[in-house]
Amino acid sequence: MKKFSLIISGLSVFLCMSLSVVALAVNPDSDANRKKARYYYLEGVRKAAEGRNSEAVEYYKKAYLIDSTYSEAANSYGTLRFWTYTDTLQSEPERRKSLAMMRSFVDAYPADLTESLIYGYASESVDTLSREGIRVYERLDSLYPADARILLKLAESYDRLGRFDDAIGAFDKLEGKNGKTAQISLSKISLMLQKGDTLRAVDEATALVESNPREPSFRILKGNLYEVMGENDSTLAYYRQAEALSPQNGSAKLALANYFKERGDSVAYDNKVYEALLTEDFEMEDKLSILGEYLQTLFREKNNTQRGDHLFNVLMDQYPHEPAMLELAARYSAAKEEYDAASQYVGYAIDQDPGNPGYWEMLMRFKYLDDKPKEAMAAFKKAEESIGEEVMDHADSMRLLYAAAATAAGEYETALATYGDMIHKIAPDLPLTDSISDRSALASLTYDNLVALNSLYQMMGDTYYQQKLTDLTFRAYDNAIFFIPDNPLTLNNYAYFLTETGGDLDKALEYSTKAIQADGENPTFLDTYAWVLFKRKDFKQALEYQRKAIGIAEKEGDSLSAEYYHHLGDILFMNHQPDEALENWEKALKLEPENALLKKKVSHKTFFFE
Repeated sequence: MKKFSLIISGLSVFLCMSLSVVALAVNPDSDANRKKARYYYLEGVRKAAEGRNSEAVEYYKKAYLIDSTYSEAANSYGTLRFWTYTDTLQSEPERRKSLAMMRSFVDAYPADLTESLIYGYASESVDTLSREGIRVYERLDSLYPADARILLKLAESYDRLGRFDDAIGAFDKLEGKNGKTAQISLSKISLMLQKGDTLRAVDEATALVESNPREPSFRILKGNLYEVMGENDSTLAYYRQAEALSPQNGSAKLALANYFKERGDSVAYDNKVYEALLTEDFEMEDKLSILGEYLQTLFREKNNTQRGDHLFNVLMDQYPHEPAMLELAARYSAAKEEYDAASQYVGYAIDQDPGNPGYWEMLMRFKYLDDKPKEAMAAFKKAEESIGEEVMDHADSMRLLYAAAATAAGEYETALATYGDMIHKIAPDLPLTDSISDRSALASLTYDNLVALNSLYQMMGDTYYQQKLTDLTFRAYDNAIFFIPDNPLTLNNYAYFLTETGGDLDKALEYSTKAIQADGENPTFLDTYAWVLFKRKDFKQALEYQRKAIGIAEKEGDSLSAEYYHHLGDILFMNHQPDEALENWEKALKLEPENALLKKKVSHKTFFFE
């Protein structure tokens, strides 16, 4: 039998309902079949009650095949087979066959609320226009007036069919039973806006406000409606009214803050966020979310972070020892490139929660970015002690950071050993220094394995390159390409190393070309391509691509390294533009003042080979 999985979603509760079902009038000629079918049906109910659904469905199936007019068996079999995910049963004809079995029961027993709701929901997943669902829900509504579940399903189905007035009517009926609520009014307003009836939407919002004039959230909702309609004065007026009704209402202040943000009023925006953070309406998690979004806006818009410092301190004063607050403080400091402060904050968080691997990884990252690789490595060792090796075995990102820190610290053997351990964790038989050529090595690897091995061999190559071990660098990069032949980063780096070490320039051009074909707007890839062209003495085309690389980087607001300007200076010089070449060498020297070759070029105002 084909294996399958069941998605029950509470159906077992419904299937285990009382066995005292309404008896059917049975033709005497079929009485024996009915008794036999009922036996199998009751066995199915018992198996379902025990949670043995795969067995239950077989019993229901036997009952149905013996007597297809037995609606209880048909419904139970149809329901389970409808929610059984196999390729066969999920085909369109089979799903409709299952629905037909279920329909026989709900039409025979229309007052069975539970089964009718299940059937209505199932039918909508097949009939996207919801016509069958509406038929069943309307019948239920006539039997159970103002039942909230039925009315909500009716409104949803009417909406899907574009019957907006009927959907609004269902909400009106629900409102008549439960009274006006913001959720119901919001649903009605949404439907009215879909109809394009803004006057009726405003009337609905007004009625909500009048139902409880002292409730600020109702006025916020009406302000939101005016915001959607583009009526700014009315939007601001209702937000102001909400705040006046409850001066410490955090939601009103946040609504005003967003209003001012959209209009570029940074002072008013800051003030309202500040006031919102001081209210007691929001829990700490909500306030962290508000502040986090505010700080992201500052960085995204490249605004002065002094604005954020003030608001940040407001929240820090409220929750000085909360790990979540300390984590935000660490991230905020790191975003400002204040890595020492970031390390201190996450260190305090670790004191509160030493078993959190995320905090240890942050500490490692901040130490690494702060040019303190040995401290990053020490943090990794402390994390192993605090968390345990079993957990650390799964923290591959921390191991990669450890290896990168080891490389930065000049501890190359440690870095290479770490990469090697990670490679052998995936595939124990892979060579670390020899070339891989046996394609059978790929047979047992997943795509994630291939990506990981590509990255690990590439990082080994980078480490060898820093040691000036050219042959091992190229071998590692060949292995990286063996696993993912079209990774543009791998291809770009390999091309650059070939160019810098006097390697095969034809191969460098091939790989660099593939990299920019994959991502032609990447400044790093374009810089490499220009440099390959320069080394091949194609100076004119090299200049075109180097200018493009710098132009894209400047447009995107990236911080350019000295290498971009150094390369451009060399290329300009070979294009007989010595004055511009000198300008770019000088720019490069400002960014890299200890570079002896740059000093020589600037001093003598001419090109020198390395």
